[in-house]
Amino acid sequence: MYYKFVIFLFPVFGYANDIDNCNQIHEPNKKHFCLAVATLSVGDCEKITNMELRSTCVFKVRDGQRQANSFHPMK
Repeated sequence: MYYKFVIFLFPVFGYANDIDNCNQIHEPNKKHFCLAVATLSVGDCEKITNMELRSTCVFKVRDGQRQANSFHPMK
């Protein structure tokens, strides 16, 4: 029973670690870029003031959303 609980928590700890690393960045544009890519949220991309970085952010987030939502058959 205990091993099922431990296996379940590993992805949660990895996700929290990514967001924690993003929160340590002090430059606002880079921080929002990191948060958007980590959470796959376009809302964080909208907070970026540099238009080139914003378009890159939106592209990466949309690509990540497509990867997460697509069906990958096992071989």
